[in-house]
Amino acid sequence: MTDYDPLAAAHSILPRIAAATDNSELKRTVDDDAVKAMGQAGLARLLTPKEYGGYELPPSAQIRTCIITARACSAASWLHMVCGAHTFVVARFPEQCRDEVFADSPDVLIPGTLAPQGTVTRTDGGWRLNGRWQFGSGVDHGPWLLLGAIGEKDTDGKPSSPRHVVVPTADIQIDDTWFTLGMRGSGSKDLVAEDVFVPSHRTMPTVALFMGTFSGSAGPLYHLPVMGGLASMLAGTVLGMAEAGLAQFVDATRIRRDIYAGGSKAAKTGIQMRVAEAGGELASAHMLVERNCDLLDAAVIANEPPLDLTARVQIRWNAAYAVELCRRATERIFAAAGAHAIYDDHPLQRLHRDINTACHHAIVDFDGVAELKGRVELGLDEGLGLV
Repeated sequence: MTDYDPLAAAHSILPRIAAATDNSELKRTVDDDAVKAMGQAGLARLLTPKEYGGYELPPSAQIRTCIITARACSAASWLHMVCGAHTFVVARFPEQCRDEVFADSPDVLIPGTLAPQGTVTRTDGGWRLNGRWQFGSGVDHGPWLLLGAIGEKDTDGKPSSPRHVVVPTADIQIDDTWFTLGMRGSGSKDLVAEDVFVPSHRTMPTVALFMGTFSGSAGPLYHLPVMGGLASMLAGTVLGMAEAGLAQFVDATRIRRDIYAGGSKAAKTGIQMRVAEAGGELASAHMLVERNCDLLDAAVIANEPPLDLTARVQIRWNAAYAVELCRRATERIFAAAGAHAIYDDHPLQRLHRDINTACHHAIVDFDGVAELKGRVELGLDEGLGLV
């Protein structure tokens, strides 16, 4: 469909996913109707390869739809972000794996976690997978999982490289540990593997996978750095949440009265300053996210993997700083939201919890990424690992 507009598609389902927010929060997993709405709108196939019926759009389409959907529902946007990022990764796997994963639909959701929390050991025809993974966002909604694992020594003492694997969800035990401060609707439960066999075609070495330096027929989109792409998508989701929070605060404050003095809250200088500063922080965050859209889209066109270290670090920093600005803006307005904002059913309280929870994701850890950026700027870029 050459006339498909992902942004218009995302806008068209906002009332529907907003209506499912309370149910997602209550059930601690994304509401089925919200999942269905995003699939029907084509959002699940934005980064699916064209050969399997997907749109294979530039990264900016995924990032911007993360922003839009987050304005209506944090959990739905988080699912869209995570599964989109995982599609972005699985499209790099061998053809036999892709054929299996996308066999039934280009809209397949691929939950899991990229963090290497499990282990793999080489065996005849493949690998043995063991371990426990936290934060398996969306595990209730996808037939396949993408998981990271550290290599263990084989029986002959030969070390195995870190790898990422694709496994059927049915092969993994789901442990419902998801009782959290925020992002309750994301359903990010623990995943447990006990001696699960993974055939060779459903594994890839982590470094080549994440850097985009693998050989194969995947298009330029799939040779982008994984960590910068994921960080940018996550920043989009947090930005959308924060924008929704500021809009809610402004709407509520316009009609609020001081319970003791009786005057308009909106007339108070302190409130006005908070709105101005929070708005400035979010405008700056939006510019950083848009800058990443430009950098990633340009890298697709250039198609010269791997993207150089300076650019990779800049993308990570833009995303992490944007997320930090969103957190600061949300803290600023929540502090002035009044006593009613402490209740669980208050929309700003939920967004405050969700944003603070999302900011704990390792890919946008502010201190860690700030150190990364500073080291590169100061010429101390040896031993940085995957960026």
